[in-house]
Amino acid sequence: MRTYVFIAITVALTVVLQACGSKQKTDDQTTSSTAETASVTETAPNTPVTGRLADLGLTADSHWRGINLGDAFSSVKTTEKGEPFESDAKHIGYTVEFKNLETADILYYQTNQNVSAIDVDLFLNTRQSVDAYQKELTPYFTARYGASKPASGGNIWTGPKGETITMKDVSKGKDFGLKIKIAPAGGAVTASAK
Repeated sequence: MRTYVFIAITVALTVVLQACGSKQKTDDQTTSSTAETASVTETAPNTPVTGRLADLGLTADSHWRGINLGDAFSSVKTTEKGEPFESDAKHIGYTVEFKNLETADILYYQTNQNVSAIDVDLFLNTRQSVDAYQKELTPYFTARYGASKPASGGNIWTGPKGETITMKDVSKGKDFGLKIKIAPAGGAVTASAK
C-alpha cells in the first residue's frame, strides 16, 4: 500500500513540476514575443510606438490616431472606429476603452471643414498608470517634436508647423489622468476648442 501512495505522490509532483516548467517557458516566450512586437511597431527610427502607445492608436506619422491638424474633418469619422459619444457642427468625440478599465476620450475640433485641434483626456486608475503613460508619451513626443519645455503642470512640444502639443498631469485625489492638447501654430485654439 505504501508503494502505491509513494508512486501516486511521485507522479503528482512530476506533473506539477512539468506544468510549472511549461508555464515558465510560456511566460518567457510571451515576454520575448512582446519585446519583438514592440520593436516591430517602431514605425520611424526615433519614434517608438510601444504597446501602451499602440493601444492608444498612436502612429509615427500623425498627430493622434491617424489624424493630423488640417485634415478634412470628414476623415475623422472614417478613421475612428465606433460610435461617437458626442457630435455637433464644431467637434466630435470618441471614447477608447482599455482592458484594465481605463479610458481615453478624444475630441476632434473643426474650423472651415478641417481638424483644428485635438483634446485627449486619459482616465487612469492609479498614480503608477499615470507615471507609466508619461514615461512612454514623453519620449514619443520628444522623438517626434524635439525637446519639451516646462508648462504649467506639464510639458509642451512645438511641431514643425508651429503646432503645440501639451501634456499635463491632471490627477486630483483619487482621480488620476493626463490631458493632452494638440493645437495649431502659436497654441491658439479656436473658440470652439476651449
